[in-house]
Amino acid sequence: MKKIISGVQLEDGFIKVDEANFFPDRPKKNVMVVLHSGKDHMVPRLFEHLGYGVEKIDRAGYSGLVKVRLKVGEWRHLTNAEVHLIKH
Repeated sequence: MKKIISGVQLEDGFIKVDEANFFPDRPKKNVMVVLHSGKDHMVPRLFEHLGYGVEKIDRAGYSGLVKVRLKVGEWRHLTNAEVHLIKH
């Protein structure tokens, strides 16, 4: 976890996350990573560089939007405030 937080040099540049933590109520194989921006499959490449495989990624938030109480395959309409947030 310390290496992830301090950053890792990959072949195409230095990668640093904004935050990384273990979930307190889940096994240590579940990690929460917060990124300011992500490109080119950054999360899998970061973990694979450190010798860890990635089974699944669940994006819980994007550009100020958060996924709350939505199960796999479910969707909802955005509020006017959320649409405004994305546009600006």
